[in-house]
Amino acid sequence: PAPPAGGSFRSADCNGVTDADVNKAVRSSIFSKVVVSDAGCFWQENTVLGAFGVGMGISTWWYRGSDMDTERSLEKQAGRTLTELSIKGNKGFKAYDANACSVYVAKGTDVITWSIQTMNPAMLPDLCTITGELAELSQERVN
Repeated sequence: PAPPAGGSFRSADCNGVTDADVNKAVRSSIFSKVVVSDAGCFWQENTVLGAFGVGMGISTWWYRGSDMDTERSLEKQAGRTLTELSIKGNKGFKAYDANACSVYVAKGTDVITWSIQTMNPAMLPDLCTITGELAELSQERVN
């Protein structure tokens, strides 16, 4: 079928971002890729105490036919602050709090998101700087 009006993103593993790109954005190698699927990837944070911190990490997902208003609503319900943005001509927003930051970017009816969640934000660079760098790289490679 023809691509939707406004185009769509090109398909690429992990939305075009590599393990080395993640390590560079985080400025360490405390995240290990544990999920690779057609919809996206997840890098697990290796700093856990027992089960505390399990599930924390960096993720990227590609939603086809997604609705940005639904994503905004879910982030607002989570109590996060929202800020509008644009990357490579595609509109989106970031949603953040002390322990998480997500960047959503839309093209046509596609949405790509980059998120980080951690119990240890003081160990890392600014969380929105990390997801912003990854979102920029991703947009350069799949836009």
